[in-house]
Amino acid sequence: MAPDSDSPAASPSPSPPAPAPLYAAPLAGFVSLLAARRFGAAKSLLATLITPRLLAVPFADLAAASLPTAAPLHAVAAFYDMLFRAYADSGAPARAAEAFELTVSRLGGLDPRSLTSSLLSLRRAGHLDTAADLLRQAVASCPDSVTPLSASVVVDGFCKSGRVAHARQLLDEMPRHDVKINALCYNSLLHAYTREKDDDRVAEVLKVMEDEGVEPTVGTYTILVDGFSAARDISKVEAVLDDMKRKNLSGDVQLYSTVINAYCRAGNVRKASEVFDECVENGIEPNERTYGALINAFCKIGQMEAAEILMADMQARGVGINQIVFNTMIDGYCRKSMVDKALEVKIFMEKMGIELDVYTYNTLACGLRRGNRLDEAKNLLHIMIEKGVKPNHVSYTTLISIHCNEGDMVEARRLFREMAANGAKPSLVTYNVMMDGYIKKGSMREAERFKKEMEKKGLVPDIYSYAALVHGHCVNGKVDVALKLFEEMKQRGSKPNLVAYTALISGLAKEGRSEEAFQLYENMLGDGLTPDDTLYSALVGSLHTDKKENVSPRRS
Repeated sequence: MAPDSDSPAASPSPSPPAPAPLYAAPLAGFVSLLAARRFGAAKSLLATLITPRLLAVPFADLAAASLPTAAPLHAVAAFYDMLFRAYADSGAPARAAEAFELTVSRLGGLDPRSLTSSLLSLRRAGHLDTAADLLRQAVASCPDSVTPLSASVVVDGFCKSGRVAHARQLLDEMPRHDVKINALCYNSLLHAYTREKDDDRVAEVLKVMEDEGVEPTVGTYTILVDGFSAARDISKVEAVLDDMKRKNLSGDVQLYSTVINAYCRAGNVRKASEVFDECVENGIEPNERTYGALINAFCKIGQMEAAEILMADMQARGVGINQIVFNTMIDGYCRKSMVDKALEVKIFMEKMGIELDVYTYNTLACGLRRGNRLDEAKNLLHIMIEKGVKPNHVSYTTLISIHCNEGDMVEARRLFREMAANGAKPSLVTYNVMMDGYIKKGSMREAERFKKEMEKKGLVPDIYSYAALVHGHCVNGKVDVALKLFEEMKQRGSKPNLVAYTALISGLAKEGRSEEAFQLYENMLGDGLTPDDTLYSALVGSLHTDKKENVSPRRS
């Protein structure tokens, strides 16, 4: 039956509510956990929900769709906070910035721990500029959220990426917004300036710290000591230590290790030992770096017994001996021609399960080569390669040197070409070894060819290159060629050594060119070089064969 025209029209049925966005459903469980204050479970769940699809949704839309109108305040705050952190952890700088802005506008601030954590995550993900922008926004809109630690995250990031000016600018902005910063922030800047050896900037930062009432920490002094140590300025190191004493500030193991290393670098091992003793007397346990610096110093000056005592002390105190310390001991023994002792250290390392690196093998091989134990040196380097340790230019140069000493220039040349093909770029020493090998074989043409190749590749011949060539040409009777090389060497700034002088003087003497020979002899003495008696005998002998005596006088 049709409805009566006078009766009221039937009201249309209400439209069904719009479905919630698809991305809101997965977050419903997350929001429920927040409301129930089960924050740990919520955080774990969120980690599984952060997908590319979710990251594609603007944060404002996500919050509007996911948070119920009646959501408790603590759930809302936690939602904003956790999403902000999650965006930063996922390396999504744009979403992190959105979450930050909305959090500050809705809640009036940000948890300082969240800000620090997120800045660190963004820095690790390579978004340092975004982190700096967020820090600046926080400084301007919610300075109470900014702590010295959060500021130091960005400042340190800039310093370590070489953008020291950006770090300085950021630090200078902090006091204008009444944001307190401590020595941690300035330490990164000081470390950068000390590495650049910029003493003026270092002094400037220290003055700013003083003006701002920021007290230097032990870390500050450690940075200063390390910087001055690298510049070999032990007087400034001692001035820093005096300042610490005036302020009654005690050092920690890092400071003591750095001071010990500074004295070792300066060659004052006795003072370094005194500082080590002071460290122990003050109840500070030395670590592997403390021991390592002193052991290295003793090894360099050949005091292996003292190094052994320190090694034993390390073991007695339960301080782990790392590969660097073992390699240092091996190098020390090899320098003292105590190769068998060095090999004992190698065996001990292997028993401890420490993988030998290329430095270990190279040091031992060089020691064996110097001891004329050529077969052992070759075998050791071959074992290294068999064990999968990639040879470097030192490994190849050592092998080439052995084959040159054995007169096997074919194998030496093959290894030379192989090293270049394997990415081990030949060094100046490698070229010198090849030239010396060919010179000893009497092949001056090949030696000269290697000199030209070396120069073509941008390597400048040094005193050893020239001395070998001068000697070779003199032995082959080409004294005038040797003289030209001798002059070229001086023009290039290389001061002739005893080998070059002796070879050339002997060559001139053999040809009876006594006047030139004696002049070179005087030059050699003037350069502070002491010849042996055989050279002087050759000079005297040249007087009896002086070519000038055989020249017929001119007729008038």
